[in-house]
Amino acid sequence: MGSRAEDFEATIVQLERTDPVSPALLNVRLNYAEFLLSGAPDSCASRLERAQEQLGSADASPEARVIFPDGWARAAALEYRMHLARAACVPQTDRKDELLAAIAAARRAVEFYRNAFDYRSMVNLQFDAGIALHRLGEHAAALAALESAIDMDREYGFRDDAAQNYELLLTWRGRPAGPAQVAALMQDFPKRRTILKFGWHALDAQITLGSHRVRLDGGQIMQSRAAATLERRISADHGGWSVSYAHPLTRYEPGVWPTMQEPQMPKTVFPPTLLPPTDFKVKATGEFEAATNSDAFAAQLATKTAGLVRARAPSGDRDRNLTQEAVETTTDFLAPWMLEAETAQNYSLETSMWIGATLEQGVWYELSAPLFLSGMAGVVIPYRIEFAFTRWVPCNEGETDRRCVEIVIHATPDEAALDDVIADMRAQYPRSRSVQYVASTAIRIVTDPRTLLPYAREERTYWYASVGAGKEDSLLESEHLLSTTLYGADESRPH
Repeated sequence: MGSRAEDFEATIVQLERTDPVSPALLNVRLNYAEFLLSGAPDSCASRLERAQEQLGSADASPEARVIFPDGWARAAALEYRMHLARAACVPQTDRKDELLAAIAAARRAVEFYRNAFDYRSMVNLQFDAGIALHRLGEHAAALAALESAIDMDREYGFRDDAAQNYELLLTWRGRPAGPAQVAALMQDFPKRRTILKFGWHALDAQITLGSHRVRLDGGQIMQSRAAATLERRISADHGGWSVSYAHPLTRYEPGVWPTMQEPQMPKTVFPPTLLPPTDFKVKATGEFEAATNSDAFAAQLATKTAGLVRARAPSGDRDRNLTQEAVETTTDFLAPWMLEAETAQNYSLETSMWIGATLEQGVWYELSAPLFLSGMAGVVIPYRIEFAFTRWVPCNEGETDRRCVEIVIHATPDEAALDDVIADMRAQYPRSRSVQYVASTAIRIVTDPRTLLPYAREERTYWYASVGAGKEDSLLESEHLLSTTLYGADESRPH
């Protein structure tokens, strides 16, 4: 164990010196904490104390708050394990406090994993909460937690986990827990699949979009919120479909000016978020055909955004320079071809890539597709995409009928294509000792499998770029984007 621990510590020291804001440093700290928590039970106190040091360092870092603004699921899961291990090390008088802390950490991790669309880990931590409650002697609460984990197993189709959990549930209830008894409980375990078909029809809808970005730039944490509300019309057009937007800029906020956690002037501005899409056409079979008014709409959007930038700009000579920078950036980010590419990408993620697919619940599939590279304006490269049909859900909040499906996507840049991008970055910064870039995206889509009319898209992205060894040479940013659609008619009854 000693040599492995020394390797972790040496890597941490090196990253603190060469790339102190890199997500790699946070991951190494968590890996080290996990290594320590997986060690032999001897020297319990010192091992757990070192694990606590790594978790505390990760949790206190500003990088953690940017990468995981809604909470750090893995850190909470490791905290659960740490307190559970401590409960076996500390005197009996302190055992209850450690178990209570373990339960609280497990419950936090359940919610964090839910927000990250990592449902298997979510269920595992729900199970772990039951284990800690059982050790605490809270048998009724432990049974309730385990039953909740089994309900999740059934909802998300985790058959193997459910069989093991049923066996434990029978044991805790003091009943026979052999294969026959478990098989009887598993007899009605659902086996689900979905067949996704394109079936659009004429329809009006209201779309609400929101983007929350968090950035760490030169040691400064900044936040930005963008929003838009659109009226969308789908209408028949020469055998296909035309999608148009009425009043797309009436309620639009580009999210250029940052809000910061400390009362100081911003050192930079955010590029405008590409929320309002341009009009487009779709073929009768569902393939994206073309954007239809990108030139005119790009000009309108750039004018509107520049006006909002100037109207919200703070006063001062330095801020006038930032205002000019924001206006110039707007022209680049809101170019017609950018709107066209973004509109086509969104349509692909929400609709066209699912046409004709048959998906088994809980099975992860893979494909490659070109996507925008986060933080790199206009750069498109192949991404490795993993996706799964996770569960049946209501199409809208407040509904009980589960007639829509939820699809979860995890996307990361193709390594070979990203190496080419990094090589170009090195050419641009020849004096840099280190050029780094990492990115990751998780997307949750809610759609009607009978029509592929999308109801919601929730996207969580983070990216990190560094062209030097200091904080001033690095950018770390995360974004939570949410798009929801409310249709003005019952789409199950085509017009």
